[in-house]
Amino acid sequence: SSGINAEYGNPEMPEMYETFEVWEAEKQTDFVKGLLGKMCHEQHWEIEMALRPFLLRDFISALPEYVSEHILSYLDAGSLCSAEAVSKRWREIISNGHLWRKLILRNVNTVEVWQRLGKRRGWIDHLYRSSDFGCDYFKELYPKIVQDLKMSNEMWRSGKPNLRKIDCASHDSKGVYCLQYDDEKIVSGLRDNTIKVWDLSSLKNTMTLTGHTGSVLCMQYDENIIITGSSDSSIRIWDVKTGEHIHMLIHHCDAVLHLRFQDGIMVSCSKDRTIAVWSMNENPQNIVMKHPLVGHRAAVNVVDFDDRYIVSASGDRTIKVWGTESCEFIRTLSGHTRGIACLQYHGNLVVSGSSDCTIKLWDVDVGAILRTLEGHEELVRCIRFDTHRIVSGAYDGKIKVWDLKAALDPRVPVKDICMRTISEHKGRVFRLQFDEFQIVSSSHDDTIVVFDFLSPHDYYSDIQPHLSPISECSSLELSDSNLHRQDSANSLDSIDDSS
Repeated sequence: SSGINAEYGNPEMPEMYETFEVWEAEKQTDFVKGLLGKMCHEQHWEIEMALRPFLLRDFISALPEYVSEHILSYLDAGSLCSAEAVSKRWREIISNGHLWRKLILRNVNTVEVWQRLGKRRGWIDHLYRSSDFGCDYFKELYPKIVQDLKMSNEMWRSGKPNLRKIDCASHDSKGVYCLQYDDEKIVSGLRDNTIKVWDLSSLKNTMTLTGHTGSVLCMQYDENIIITGSSDSSIRIWDVKTGEHIHMLIHHCDAVLHLRFQDGIMVSCSKDRTIAVWSMNENPQNIVMKHPLVGHRAAVNVVDFDDRYIVSASGDRTIKVWGTESCEFIRTLSGHTRGIACLQYHGNLVVSGSSDCTIKLWDVDVGAILRTLEGHEELVRCIRFDTHRIVSGAYDGKIKVWDLKAALDPRVPVKDICMRTISEHKGRVFRLQFDEFQIVSSSHDDTIVVFDFLSPHDYYSDIQPHLSPISECSSLELSDSNLHRQDSANSLDSIDDSS
C-alpha cells in the first residue's frame, strides 16, 4: 500500500485497489470498461501501450517441446532462420528437433529434383548418418543445395555441359534407335538387332541381348522386364536382371515402330497402320491382345497414353485420340503439313515433332494448337518434355532445349523460347531422354552421348560435420523411387506418307 501511495500520491488508492481485488472477475472487467468509456483518446493510447506487454505470450516456449517442434516443422527456410533469432529457447527447440534436417528431408521426399541432386552429390546419405552430422551441418547444407540448383538451371541455359560418350562399335549396321536409362544403367536398342545394357557410371557394356532378326526400333523396361519391338514385326519380353528371353508376341504384320506399357496395359503401333492394345498381368507370358485400333492411313510411328487417352501419331500427318478404357476413337488433331515422327502426351498437353521441321503444342481435350516452334532444319525425330523444358532432336544432328512455360505463354515471342542448341552428334539424332541434370541421346552415328548439366563447382566441401552435443538425430526413412524414364522411340520407316 505504501508503494502504491508513493507512486500515485493519492491516499485513497490503496482502498480502491483492495476493493477492486475482492470483486469477481466479471465485475472487475465491467468496471474497467466503464472507466475506459470516461477517458479521452490520448488516455486510451497510453492504456493500449501499457497493455501490450501483458498480451504477449511466448507460446512456443510455454508448450511441451514436442508440440513446439511440430509447429515449427511447418516453417520454410526463411521463417526457420527468423525463428532461430527469436530467443535461445527457440533455437534450442529447433536444434533438438533437428528441424533443418527434417526440412531437407521433406523436400527430398516431395521434390524429385532434390532427391536426384542428393544422390548425385552424395549428401542424401548424410540424412541417415545422424551420429556424424549435427544439426548445424544441415542448416549450412540447405543454402548450398539451393545455390547448386540455381547454378544447374543456369547451366541448362548457357553453361558448357560435361560430355561422356559411348561408341557402340556395331560391326555392320550402325545406329542406336532407342534407349531408356535410370540411375544405374542405360538400355539401348540397336540397328544391328541387339539390345545392349550399359553401366551409367562407367559407360561399359554389361549385357547384350540377342534374338530379334531385325533392327530394335523401340523398347521400354521397368524393374522386372524389358519389352522390345523390332522391324522383324515381333515384340519380345526379356528379364531385366538376367537378360533371359521370356516370351515373344506376334500380332503386327510389319515393323513394330513404338510401344508403351504401364498399369497393366501395353499399347503398340506398327508400320502396318494399326495400333494394338494389350492386357498385361504379373506373368509376362500372359500378355493378351485386347483391342486393335484402326483409323490411320499410314504407318503409326508413336503412341503414348494414360488412364484417359491413347494418343497416336502417323505418317498421314495426323494425331488421333482414343479412349483408353473404351478403345473408341475420340478426335483427330490436324495441323502438321508432313508426317509426324514423335510425340509425348502428359496431362492435357501433347507435344509433337514432324517432317515439316516444326514442333507443335496441343491441348488434347479440344484439339487446339497452342504454339508452333520452328528452328530445326530437318525432320524432328524425338521429343520429350517435363514441367520446365522441351528437348528435341532432329535429323539435322542438333538437340534443342526450349522453355516450356514460355512456349505456353502467347505473350512470349517465338525467338525467346529456344534456350540453346547443342551440336555434338555427327549423324541424325534418333532418340533422347532427359532429367533435371542430364540429357542422354543416341544417333545414327552409333553413339550414345550423356550431356551433364550439373554444375562442376563443389558447393559442399567447406561444410564441417558439426557433431551435435545435444542429441543424435532420429532415424528417418527416405522413400526410394528409382524412376525409369519412359521411352518414346519410333522407327525410321514411313515418317511421311502423303497417301
